[in-house]
Amino acid sequence: MIKLLSAIACTILMLTACDHIDSNDRLIYVKPATVGRCVLIEDFTGQKCRNCPRAATVIEQLQKQYGADTVIAVAIHSGPLALKPTATLNGLRTPLGDLYYKHWKIGHLPLGLINRKGRPAKDAQWPSLVYNEVQQKTTVDIKLAISYDSATRRSHIKATVNSLGNSVAGKLQLWLVEDTITAIQQMPDGKNNKYYVHNHVLRTSINGEWGEAITLANGTSTSKEADCQLEEGWKANHMAVVAFVYNDDSVLQVTRQQLVNP
Repeated sequence: MIKLLSAIACTILMLTACDHIDSNDRLIYVKPATVGRCVLIEDFTGQKCRNCPRAATVIEQLQKQYGADTVIAVAIHSGPLALKPTATLNGLRTPLGDLYYKHWKIGHLPLGLINRKGRPAKDAQWPSLVYNEVQQKTTVDIKLAISYDSATRRSHIKATVNSLGNSVAGKLQLWLVEDTITAIQQMPDGKNNKYYVHNHVLRTSINGEWGEAITLANGTSTSKEADCQLEEGWKANHMAVVAFVYNDDSVLQVTRQQLVNP
């Protein structure tokens, strides 16, 4: 009798387990939600600017709050308070930085652009501006594929931009930045710190001063490729590629990836 009941129970279980599922109740593919917008801080700075370490601290706090992959900073050493490199001085000023300094009419340091919304702002304004930007959504996604040849110190970068919503018309910019550079910096007390550690320092542009034009229809993608030669003294394992898409109104999305895999 027990065996009979067990057999009946198993039969019922098998019948229910194989019950027909109506086509309307089956699992269907759901398009991913719109990707959240990351924030690019273009930090105009200089080694002779005593208030610039304060701005760097603001960036550190914002990255701790939101994550370093969400708040991506680039330190643009430029203008008269930045130091040019010499045979005896590790200056971080570049002609590219001076070009941006002039274009954005910086005038004094520190100032920063937050996703290129509005005019350059003082560092005290950055937290509220970043907060506003991380609430936004973007319809652009950027993927980076990077290879590096240690023998030639040459890197190849492929950036793929995907349109997740509306059509996109703008430019793709690729920058090379370097972290943990030990170099002189004037501090808020007016003294020089010879062992100050500079992070996310703009070294060069990989695909031109203003990037490359891209146009995407809804749901399409495009890829751009470029090569970059590292200069003497640049440490590949401390370098990263910063990629962002922007138009006349703002930065639509930004991402960052290490040049060499950890």
